[in-house]
Amino acid sequence: MSQHPSISSSEIGVLWITYQQKTMVARMLEYFIEKAEDDEAKKIMKNLYEEINPYIEKIQGIFREEEIPVPIGFTAEDVYKEAPKLYDNGFDIMFVRLIKEISMAMHTLNLTMSYRKDLREIFRELSIVTQKYFDLCTEYLIERGLIPKSPFVAL
Repeated sequence: MSQHPSISSSEIGVLWITYQQKTMVARMLEYFIEKAEDDEAKKIMKNLYEEINPYIEKIQGIFREEEIPVPIGFTAEDVYKEAPKLYDNGFDIMFVRLIKEISMAMHTLNLTMSYRKDLREIFRELSIVTQKYFDLCTEYLIERGLIPKSPFVAL
């Protein structure tokens, strides 16, 4: 039996969608890492991959502990890593940055719908990881001139 209070319907929902999102990102990162030609981009994506995988396992553990079916999520069968690379260098990091933009909002929203302390901690930690990689991706793209800054205003 769980040592935590009962899990609420909103908590099941946010864990479910987070699991789906994290397994999708993990599969995409596997492909991007496989095709990466830039060592710094590959390092950013590998590190992100290593940081999000424990959260996939934590969520699986919570579902099992609560005797809730673990979602199937995205698996290795959903990605064909041998497919040719059909994008330019920088697209992978630009895409990861976009995913991190979405994740920042989602983790904050999920935090507001979680009441158990352990679940709030997961979303707080995921927010920190997300902001870290958003910054790394932004710096990477700025340094390579792949992302425009907003126009300056003369004062």
